[in-house]
Amino acid sequence: MSEPVQNSGIKFSVIIPVYNGAGTIVRAIDSVLAQSYPPVEIIVVDDASNDKTHEIVQDKYAGKVMFIQKIVNQGSSAARNKGMEVSTGDYIAFLDADDAWHPDKLMLMNTILLSKPDITLFYHPYTQDNIMDKKLPEDIVVYKYPFVKLLPSNPIATSCVVIRNKPAFRFEPTMRYMEDLDLCLQVGYKHKIYMINIPLTQIFRAFTSQGGISGNKWKMRMGEMRAYRRLVKLNLLFLPLLPFLFLTSIGKHIVKSLSRKPLTLPDKKSGPRSGEPYI
Repeated sequence: MSEPVQNSGIKFSVIIPVYNGAGTIVRAIDSVLAQSYPPVEIIVVDDASNDKTHEIVQDKYAGKVMFIQKIVNQGSSAARNKGMEVSTGDYIAFLDADDAWHPDKLMLMNTILLSKPDITLFYHPYTQDNIMDKKLPEDIVVYKYPFVKLLPSNPIATSCVVIRNKPAFRFEPTMRYMEDLDLCLQVGYKHKIYMINIPLTQIFRAFTSQGGISGNKWKMRMGEMRAYRRLVKLNLLFLPLLPFLFLTSIGKHIVKSLSRKPLTLPDKKSGPRSGEPYI
């Protein structure tokens, strides 16, 4: 890990939505505070938790994070949007309350975004391995990720996303499942998506576990199909593609349901959200 530097380049706003995250929120926030390139602000949005999340954040991080307490639970999309409304950075970096970042993540993001100022949305893979002391490679290749590859599957996890801070880039607040895919489709249709094939986010809970962010598999598929339907508002030419996309989504649900494998974390090297490099 590099020594902390003065924030004289890209200004990052970090947004952490949390719901009943008393057991994990400290790890998430600490991974941001440990960044060798510090963000200009950390915004924690509590989505009406009923555990001790509020007390933990207020007691441990008073003056270090902006804490927003929501009274009514509206889901992670609305929580992230709330944080984005008050954010002041050039770019927004999302982190879920049960994930953590490599200490040099924002340092690397700053270097890449300064070298490619036209980037609107950027992402990287995640891993279940311990990455906190892992040295990053000296030579890093930035890839374009084509929009069409987002249609059959979503390689992008929200905790791995950095997006330009503009009012037009917001989550659909009524979506509680696959809202990350929806945002990437909406943004990626008009703007290029870039990525590096280096995991900078460590996850600690399976996306399909009970209580996990994607615990209800059928609701995930319904959210996916809704994201596809919303594409028609962007271009009517997507309309003929909907039957194929719906069948693909239903097919994935059937295959995963029939497999009935034990709930585990995604594969360490090629998890379903890790994506593939594209030149």
